[in-house]
Amino acid sequence: MKRHLVFDLDGTLVHSLPGIAQALNRALQQLGLPTHPQREVRLMIGRGAANLCAAAIGYADAADAPVDQLEAVHAGFRREYPQCWQGAMTRVYPGISIMLHRLAAEGVKMAVLSNKPHDVTAPMVQTLFPTIPFDPVMGFTGEFPRKPDPAALHHIARLWGVSTAELTLVGDSMYDARTSCNAGCPCLLVAWGYSKVRDLVESGLPVYGSVEALEQALLD
Repeated sequence: MKRHLVFDLDGTLVHSLPGIAQALNRALQQLGLPTHPQREVRLMIGRGAANLCAAAIGYADAADAPVDQLEAVHAGFRREYPQCWQGAMTRVYPGISIMLHRLAAEGVKMAVLSNKPHDVTAPMVQTLFPTIPFDPVMGFTGEFPRKPDPAALHHIARLWGVSTAELTLVGDSMYDARTSCNAGCPCLLVAWGYSKVRDLVESGLPVYGSVEALEQALLD
């Protein structure tokens, strides 16, 4: 049994694409910039809000985007998203809550580590998983670099009094795969998130197509 689990949030535990897309498109529209359908926004998710906004204006990385334009889009997204994620815009994937309760009943330590801003990550987790003992819940604050930098995983391991190698990261993207590689801990990937399944399979890491199969792997 995996005793120390760190879960990604978007695309792993929750389907948050509709709220992200709505907030991003509101920010773009307010600036007179082209908007994007959800199928395009889906592939922009995973590297934090700044990189999401950079991708939305045609740049691969926030460092490459014009500073003024990027800051304007980013500010708009940060303003809109706290309202857009709520309600039906974000939902827990079927079977996830049941799985998490079973893991908690087995005494498994669980954390959430997201590249999403912490001021959205924390209330989202509290709202959608009010009875799950996630500790810690970590979104991006600037205290630690975003994934795939392993610093936050090392921090979680220190909090739990274990080695980083004893953690298991559960995510839906190659950013999660790279994070685990950089940290030196195992990683399990899920196929229902926001990455291309082909890319996940080519990583050589275990990829699970159902919550039931993931739960079995975590409890074995």
